[in-house]
Amino acid sequence: MRLQDAERIYTVAEVNRLADGLLQEVVLWVEGEVSNLRIYPQYLFFSLSEEEAALPCVMFGDAAREASPVLREGMRVLAHGRLGIYVRRGQYRMNVHQVQEAGEGKLRREFFRLMRKLSAEGLFDESLKRPLPSYPEIIGLVTSLEGAAVRDVIINVTRRYPCCRILVRGVRVQGEEAVEDIISAIETFNRACPVDVLILARGGGSLEDLHPFNTEEVVRAIRGSSIPVITGVGHEPDLTLADLAADHRASTPTGAAEAAVPSSAEILALLRERSTSLEALLRRMLHLRERDLSLLASRRAFRDGEVFLGQARQRLAEGEALLQGGMREVLRRERERVEGRVTVLGRFPRQYRDLPRRIGDTYAKMRASFDSWWRWREREPGWRAEELRSCMSSLLSASSGKLELAASRLDALSPLAVLSRGYAIATRRGESKPLKDSREVTEGEAVDVRLHRGRLFCEVRGRELRGEGPGGESGW
Repeated sequence: MRLQDAERIYTVAEVNRLADGLLQEVVLWVEGEVSNLRIYPQYLFFSLSEEEAALPCVMFGDAAREASPVLREGMRVLAHGRLGIYVRRGQYRMNVHQVQEAGEGKLRREFFRLMRKLSAEGLFDESLKRPLPSYPEIIGLVTSLEGAAVRDVIINVTRRYPCCRILVRGVRVQGEEAVEDIISAIETFNRACPVDVLILARGGGSLEDLHPFNTEEVVRAIRGSSIPVITGVGHEPDLTLADLAADHRASTPTGAAEAAVPSSAEILALLRERSTSLEALLRRMLHLRERDLSLLASRRAFRDGEVFLGQARQRLAEGEALLQGGMREVLRRERERVEGRVTVLGRFPRQYRDLPRRIGDTYAKMRASFDSWWRWREREPGWRAEELRSCMSSLLSASSGKLELAASRLDALSPLAVLSRGYAIATRRGESKPLKDSREVTEGEAVDVRLHRGRLFCEVRGRELRGEGPGGESGW
């Protein structure tokens, strides 16, 4: 500044305009929370606040009209504009040209919108949750190889259940590429590396950091997995859509490891408990069996076997006697029946002697009659077919003659036969009724003329009337 300018005395307005001109060169983005919001038809005032400071802001014209329905108290926004001074009051402020919601609030709204959509589709239903294997042999781990989550899961699984194996697939768990990496890892385990259970783990972070686990693609990949999925994403308060879709949700990667495998100490304690229970049960069963054997051994039947054998021999002897008596009675009755039949037949010796021969003659006659009837039945279809063929030929010949006669008569009466002799049939255009009188048409009217072969489409240029009598146009 020159000496003359330094000695110059400025007015308040000039100082404010000078400061405003210097600040107008500063264009920047500012993030803060909306407060003191006042909305007017053509402009609006608000402040961007944080814990220790506040920045007055103003918006004019179209920018104000677009922002007024969106802005509300407490919203965290990003504002873009120029710094300046209100010359009249000397008030420092920012002239905002564009405002948009900050990332955290926008992501949270998108989170709830997508959660409602996927919940309506039933992807979070408890009925879809699959049980975790009690004693897995191979565990798949999808996480970042650079974070603490992979170390926490491996250490806790190895400590709790050292007999299982862990297959680790390293992926990116933050950023735009993380979604594709996570989906690819889940598909790889399902397709090429079958495991008993799958752990999807990540350390804590902001809502923006956890965004890959709140995407629709990852949720559908988890629900489409044929392997049960355990999620251990973030810390205790963190909740992602992947947690809602998983078969089991753990609050941390360590919790996911503890949910995937049982504790060796708990297994040993359970085995000892079951061994004690089984031993007690076997002792009780042996005691009961020994008591039952003692009771059976004390019974007379087992002390003296002849009691049962003597009774059985007695029943066998009684049955044998009854059987012999019944057979003798049956034989006696049959013998009496045979002797009675012999006596009856002895009264008719001739008929009795001739009976076999007569039966044989009758059988021979019936056999011959049957053979003759069978041969006739075998030849009958041929005869019937020949007769039917002859009748059909005669009927067709007679019908063909009648048909030819009728066709010749029909041809003689057909108008087409008349046309073949040089005559024609004239009809109005579009009608089928033949014209018989020239008075039925007028000059200029279209007429169709059918010949023996083809048609003529004509127009009446003139007509000649016939049979008009006195006073007509013309007459013959």
